Amino acid sequence: MSLSPGTLVSLPAKYNVDDACPGLVPRVYMNDQLNDCVIAARAHQTVRLDYNSGPTLIPDISDTEVSNEYHAEAGAFDVGIVVSHSLARWQTQGWLAGGVQRYIGDFSGPLSLNGTGALAGDATTDLTLAGLQTCVVEHTGVQIELKLPVGITFDNKNSFGPGNDWTDTNKRTSLRHVILLTGYDQAGFIGITWGAQQRMTWAFLTTYCIGVYWVTKNSVA
Repeated sequence: MSLSPGTLVSLPAKYNVDDACPGLVPRVYMNDQLNDCVIAARAHQTVRLDYNSGPTLIPDISDTEVSNEYHAEAGAFDVGIVVSHSLARWQTQGWLAGGVQRYIGDFSGPLSLNGTGALAGDATTDLTLAGLQTCVVEHTGVQIELKLPVGITFDNKNSFGPGNDWTDTNKRTSLRHVILLTGYDQAGFIGITWGAQQRMTWAFLTTYCIGVYWVTKNSVA
């Protein structure tokens, strides 16, 4: 597992992976029926990694493939998935997506946005604002794990998606949730979750994000 890359010398003022992915339609990937946000985020990133690698057929990842991987990792008792364990499995065992067994070459995380790495004696695991932006650009997005504020749920359509930016930093936390960050601009960061584009501020992230993970695509799969 690698450590975070350095900051790019010249970051673009704004960036979004999806700007280079015409026709990409956000999907829920079963996250409305299963507690599978880790695998849903993986599916979102798998598609974008394929787009980013050049002329290729984008995988049509089926709900069955997402469900199968979730149940394989969560186990018979559906105890949930630890992000770092899931990424390690993606690297060593791969997963069937779009009819093809797909792997990542490497991954890193959890990285911190609130300085907890330095407090624990390892500042190399801390990311600055520019560091997170760099990771998004260099790694075709990054997966983040959040302790969501109370009230943000799939069942509450007014708590996420366009027009419902995540900005409030004063609420107590509720469930853990993993999403893919795809970009940023002057207002904050842009992600994808529950089939919708989601905007959030840097302050929101430093308050509620408990881990950042980047991956690199395997060169042959």
